[in-house]
Amino acid sequence: MTIRGAMIFQTAVFCLLGSGPAAAGGFYVQAHGGVTSLNLDDVNDAVDRVNAEVGTEAMDNLRWGPEAGLAFGYVLSRELGLGLGYARLFAASEISQDGYLVRFDLPADLFEITLDYLPDNGQKVRVGVGTDLGLVRSAGSLRTVDPLLGDRTDSFNGLGFLFAGYAILDGKLSATWSLFGEGGFRHAIINKLEVDGDTVFNPDSVDDKLRFNYSGLFLRAGIRFWP
Repeated sequence: MTIRGAMIFQTAVFCLLGSGPAAAGGFYVQAHGGVTSLNLDDVNDAVDRVNAEVGTEAMDNLRWGPEAGLAFGYVLSRELGLGLGYARLFAASEISQDGYLVRFDLPADLFEITLDYLPDNGQKVRVGVGTDLGLVRSAGSLRTVDPLLGDRTDSFNGLGFLFAGYAILDGKLSATWSLFGEGGFRHAIINKLEVDGDTVFNPDSVDDKLRFNYSGLFLRAGIRFWP
């Protein structure tokens, strides 16, 4: 094979396989961390009542929390990626005074199908959009300690649907690694919660049911690996 023939063959191979993240038909894995705003108003109503009883703002409202997650995906085309993801949202607040304790620990598990669109502009940095569809599951609990009544922990069980839309900024580090940032809005509400099989009620809500609303804006950043 001549030098010219070898160069033509090499060019054809690269065009067929693509390079790194732009290649179609490849798998990828990614990890991220970030922060998200929360709308846990039903819980914050309870926090406000506790603060009113003790006469101080010692217990913080749950307005935001960190998140972390993993996703595995497949490149459908040079611009589309389909993935399965898991993320954990964290939210907690407590007050401890004179032997009494009230602690809300309200993490949530997110199980997501993701679809990302990143136009191939031939550059190392690409801008695109994405969407998530899936389920949000409560992993929360309420712990109360009373010197007379003892230590009690109630675990919440509940499931709801979620969807999200976000913008993506992706920067290629090499043929197999890239950094990405995402920002957008997530809708994720658990409309019915149970403790030991019994529905939990909130007299301040529209239909008296306790809700966990994990909807809000989010920012996250992570790293993606293309084997």
